[in-house]
Amino acid sequence: MAPRGRGGKFSKPTRGGGKHFSRDLQPLDKEGNQMGMWREPGDKAASSEEEEEDDDEESSEEESSDGDGESSAAPKEGGQELTREQRKEIARKKKLQAIAKKNQKVAAPGDLPSSSEEEEEEEEDDDMPANPNHTQKARSMARAATGASGEAPKKGDGENLSRREREALAAQQAKERYQKLHAEGKTDEARADLARLKLIREQREQAAARKQAEKEERDAREKEKNDRETKLREAAMGGGGAKAAKKGKK
Repeated sequence: MAPRGRGGKFSKPTRGGGKHFSRDLQPLDKEGNQMGMWREPGDKAASSEEEEEDDDEESSEEESSDGDGESSAAPKEGGQELTREQRKEIARKKKLQAIAKKNQKVAAPGDLPSSSEEEEEEEEDDDMPANPNHTQKARSMARAATGASGEAPKKGDGENLSRREREALAAQQAKERYQKLHAEGKTDEARADLARLKLIREQREQAAARKQAEKEERDAREKEKNDRETKLREAAMGGGGAKAAKKGKK
């Protein structure tokens, strides 16, 4: 059973030895003697000269194997092989010539290739085999898109448009057609609007007729009331005059 608590943290097995990072930092020479941390200037110069000589020898051997005119013209002098210094001098001259030739032919930004280079590129393109991944249908579609003369046809109305452009154009045309039909009252929305307007117009007409009838009825009642009051007033005035006449005769 595994120990519980923090005791298990300190009882883990350790693998490997200790890590001595600061051991054997002092460099040793071939004989095992300790050397200084930094090279001596003479040793550095000597090693750099040896490396340069080795590079020069390798470059001279590679260039001599290429079969250049200069290397074939001066391999031997008086039946004797060239010394090391002579080979180094020849290699140095060849290197300088190559650098000068390269500097003379540096292309400036924006320079166009020469006609000979373009012709070579065209010949290389003609010699290239056809892509086997291209089917006959794809080649025919590409030929139809570019035309027989190799020039892309001019864009017309709705031709050679992207999917988004075609969708936008179709939406605009549909919107214009709908607006035209809506103005003519041929769409469902226009018919519903007309029916609603007709119903509202009828309701307003009925309300106006009802108000007019109520007004006429109110005016008639008012007129009848006034006539009745007038008659009563006249009757009252007529009865009072007759009584006064009777009193005067007595």
